[in-house]
Amino acid sequence: MKNKLILVFFIFSLIGFAVGYYLLKIYDCEYSVFCYNLATRAFALYYGMPALALVFSMLLFIPRALDAWKKFAIWFVPLAALLFIFYPEPGSGDLFSPYPEQIFQWVSALYVVVSVVIIAIVSLRTSEPLTNR
Repeated sequence: MKNKLILVFFIFSLIGFAVGYYLLKIYDCEYSVFCYNLATRAFALYYGMPALALVFSMLLFIPRALDAWKKFAIWFVPLAALLFIFYPEPGSGDLFSPYPEQIFQWVSALYVVVSVVIIAIVSLRTSEPLTNR
């Protein structure tokens, strides 16, 4: 049951990435302000969904880590989604007021790093100890 649920979320994240890619690379905005705002928010899909897909692909191979990882994801994913939705459009792009694309990259990278650490810790703790032969 866990593997089927993980597989569904993996496929959903790949679809979200495809939508983000379409909005950024294929769809031509020209000079529409609405389209510019949509394209800016599409970076959240373009960077966030592959991060989800990467973690779900790891969980497909290590499903025993799902319960521990879920405790982290239940808090992180909604907070990241709210940040992605409501992050304002700054003008400078420096360290103190980065562009939304940079925030989406940083949050996605942080998500992957923390998820990999959680999955690795659970995997190492539950693996069988080596015996002396």
